[in-house]
Amino acid sequence: MYLLGDCEKASLFPCFTTSMDKKPEDSLLINVCIVPSETVGTQCVDISQSVASPNTLFALDGVSKFPHMTVFMARFAKKEVENVLANTERVMQEVKSFLCEHTGYFLTAGRYLEVSYRKSDAFLELQKVLVDSLKDLRINPGQPYQESYFAPYTSEQEKNAKETGYDLVGEIYRPHITLTRYAEGKVPEEFPALKAASLNFPLHTICVYEADDNGAVFKKLAEHQIS
Repeated sequence: MYLLGDCEKASLFPCFTTSMDKKPEDSLLINVCIVPSETVGTQCVDISQSVASPNTLFALDGVSKFPHMTVFMARFAKKEVENVLANTERVMQEVKSFLCEHTGYFLTAGRYLEVSYRKSDAFLELQKVLVDSLKDLRINPGQPYQESYFAPYTSEQEKNAKETGYDLVGEIYRPHITLTRYAEGKVPEEFPALKAASLNFPLHTICVYEADDNGAVFKKLAEHQIS
């Protein structure tokens, strides 16, 4: 067991003060994400199921809620979806495989329990080319709709969301696979007991998904194999 540290117990920060209050009509939340290997995906489901309880809001099941690692997520007008897919396909032709290196687990201030991965230069470069190719296509640049998945933000997260549509960009990007989220007031005092497992995997699959209002992916729009 590990006691929660200062990061895990971080104070909540104010949310957007200038975001849109009404979800834009004819828009989609799109998540460009890495899908782990089958072996690692199965392990993540098992770990998620092991902590599931009345205190958690969901558990991965490998079907409707499956392991994935968001690289970039933003809201787009439906009319821009074809351009999003075309730009992503173009970028993927330049991406090379690299190792996704598991470094541990993390419990965020927003109550999400995550599998953490090393923020390598390869991760940062992958995100940069996706952000550069997609950010100008998003709906309402500079004044994003306040999505349901938005956790309390630091000023830097808010700045990133306004500039790119996604809060975890660049130096504060946190490569991770979400395992569950705890209900309000139900976060454990001690870090959950998780299985000791190596969750390394080589990057081979990147998908573009439509996501629900909480950021959970559910409809595959495109899949790209990386070698």
